[in-house]
Amino acid sequence: MDSSASRSRRRGPVILVVALVVIAALVVGGLLWRQRADNGEEEAQALADALPEGDFSSETDTAEHDRILGPLIEATGAAPEVELADAGTADDGLRTATLDWTWTLPDDAGTWEYTTEATLHRGEDGWSADLTPEVFAPDLGDRENLDLKTVDPTLGTVTDRDGKELYGPGEVKVLGLDKTQLEDADPEASARELAGLLDIDEDRFAQSVADYGPDAFVPALTIRVSDEGDYPLDDAADVAGFRAVEKTQPLATERDYAPGVLGALREASAEDVEESDGEIESGDLVASGGIVAAEREALVGTAGAKVIAVDPDAGTERSLHEVAAVDGTEVRTTLDDHLQRLATSAIADEDSASAVVALRPSTGEVLASALGPTGQSYPVGLVGQYAPGSTFKAVTALALLRAGVTPDTTLQCPETATVEGRSFKNADSMSPDLFGSMPLRDAIAHSCNTAMLLEYDTVDQQQLADAATTLGIGQDAPTGLEAFMGSVDPEDEGVEHAAAMMGQGRVLASPLAMAVVLASVQNGATVQPKILADSDSDSDSDSDSDSDSNSGTESAAPEVDSPLTEDETAQMQELLRGVVTDGSLRDFADLPGDPVIGKTGTAEWTNEDGELKLHSWVIVAQGDLVIAAFVEDGSYGSTTAGPIAREMLEGA
Repeated sequence: MDSSASRSRRRGPVILVVALVVIAALVVGGLLWRQRADNGEEEAQALADALPEGDFSSETDTAEHDRILGPLIEATGAAPEVELADAGTADDGLRTATLDWTWTLPDDAGTWEYTTEATLHRGEDGWSADLTPEVFAPDLGDRENLDLKTVDPTLGTVTDRDGKELYGPGEVKVLGLDKTQLEDADPEASARELAGLLDIDEDRFAQSVADYGPDAFVPALTIRVSDEGDYPLDDAADVAGFRAVEKTQPLATERDYAPGVLGALREASAEDVEESDGEIESGDLVASGGIVAAEREALVGTAGAKVIAVDPDAGTERSLHEVAAVDGTEVRTTLDDHLQRLATSAIADEDSASAVVALRPSTGEVLASALGPTGQSYPVGLVGQYAPGSTFKAVTALALLRAGVTPDTTLQCPETATVEGRSFKNADSMSPDLFGSMPLRDAIAHSCNTAMLLEYDTVDQQQLADAATTLGIGQDAPTGLEAFMGSVDPEDEGVEHAAAMMGQGRVLASPLAMAVVLASVQNGATVQPKILADSDSDSDSDSDSDSDSNSGTESAAPEVDSPLTEDETAQMQELLRGVVTDGSLRDFADLPGDPVIGKTGTAEWTNEDGELKLHSWVIVAQGDLVIAAFVEDGSYGSTTAGPIAREMLEGA
C-alpha cells in the first residue's frame, strides 16, 4: 500500500475531531457572547446617559423626568451630571445599577451630590429600567418634585466709629395700586388720584399702571413706617385699588443722615437687569454711591441655597440639601455721630448749597459731612468743584516758602494789580490802611490778593501745583467716598497762573479737599482722608478738639515727591495762626483749648442770571480737629462760613 495514502487515511479522523472541537468552542463562545451582550450592562449605561436630559424613548418616562427634575433644572440653569458608578450583577433577569448624581448650584453655592439605585429587568423586548421617583433622588415621594429656594442672608449694617447703627434693615411701606382690586374702576383715574395725594408725577405713575399686567401691584412710593403720619394714607385708602405693603429694606436709620456718604441699596429694576449682561438678576440689591457701594459685598452677604422636595398636591415641602447663607457684616465708618449732628445743626439755616466737613488730621478720618437743608442736588462737600478763593493761599504760602520767601519777607499789597492786561483787586472788606508793603505773615493774615498774585514770577505754576500736591490736593478719592480732591493744572501760564496764586482762575477744590489741605498743615505731613474704619485706625481715641494735634501715631500720609519738612510745618502753622490773632479770623482767638489756625476765603462767581456772587469759605483747625465750612451763595468767609465753623469748634 502506498505510504502517503496510509497517512491520509490516518489524518482523516484527527481532522474530524479537531473540527468538532472548534465548532463546539464556537458554539459555546457564541452563547457566552450573547449572554454578555444581553446582560443589561449596556442598558444600565444608557440609562445613566439618558437621565440628565430625559432622553428616553418612552414619552411616559420623559414626562416623569420633566415633572421631577424640571423645576430644579430651570432653577440651576443646567442639567445634572449622572455617572454609572456600578452596573450591578445580573441575577435571574434583574440588575440593580448604582448612579452618582452631581448638581451644580447657582451663585457659587457649590454642588449637591448623592447616589441612587435603579432596578433593570429583562423582558421579552430586552432590559428596561423602573423609573420610580427614588431613581431621581433618595427617598423621593410619589408626587414630589425637586426645586430650589434661595436662602437670603441677613443684611449687615453701617455704623459710626463707636458702633452706632447708621444704615441697615428698616421697616417701610410700599404704597401703590393693586390692579386686581380695581374691579370696574378706571386704572388711569385711580393712578392719577393716588399720585396727586402722594405728591408724585401723575403722568409717570399713570403710564406705569398702564404698562403693568392686569394682575400686577404697581408701586408708587416707598415710605418709612415711622413717617407714615406725614402722608394722607386715610385719603389714599379711599382710592380704588390702593394697597400698602409692609416690608423690610435697607435704609439709613435717619432720613438725610450724612447725604452722599452712606449711599443706598435698592432692588434691581428691570432696566438694571437688562443692562447688566447677566450680572444682575431680579431681586438683587443694587448699590449706589458712598460707603454702601464700596462695601456692598460685605453688607449684602452671600445668599445660600436650599434644594427642596415639593408635593404640590399636599402643599408641602421638605429640605433635602442646604447651603447656609453668609450674613452681611458690620461696616464701621470713621463718622462721629455727635459731630455729624452738630454739623447738620450748624448749617441748618443756610438757604443755598452749603457743606460742613470735619476731619481728624492725625489719621485722616472723616468725622462729619453735612449739607445745608436746601439747594442740594448733590453732596457739594464731597464732590463740589469750586474756586477755593483765599483758603488756597495756604498752598501759595508753602510754594513761596519753598522759593526762599520767609514770613518776614516784604511783599507789595496794592489796592489793585494788573497782570497781562487783566485787573485784580482785593476784597472790598479789606481796610485801605493795609495797602502798601507788608511782610508775608501780614499778607496771609489779612488775605491780600494782590500780594499773592504779584509773586507769580517768584513761583511758577509747576511749583504751585507741587505745593498743592504736598498738601493733599489732587490725590485719589478715599475708598468708600465719591469725592473730588481738587485740581491745579501745572501747565497754566500768565493770567491763569496769577489768578491761581489767589485761589481763582482754573484752580478747583471741594470742601473735603480744602479740609485736607489744612489737616496736612496741622499734621505736618500729607493727609489721606478715609471714611472706612480699620484695625489700624485710632478710632477709639478721644475726638475732642483739644487733643494733641501730633499725638496720632497712625498718620495717614501718602507718598509725595516733596513732603512737608519740620521747618515748613512750623512756618505754615505760624502764618495760619496769624489769621486768627491778627487777621480775618479774630473771632476765633478767644476759643478755649489749643490754638486755632485757619484761613478764610471768598471766591467770585456768576450765577445763571449773570449776577456776580460770592462763595464763602472757612477752614480752621484746633488740636486734632479740622473744619471746612462752605456756602455757595454767601458773603465773605468770616461773615457767612465763619459762624458755622465756630459753632462746630465750640460744640466739639
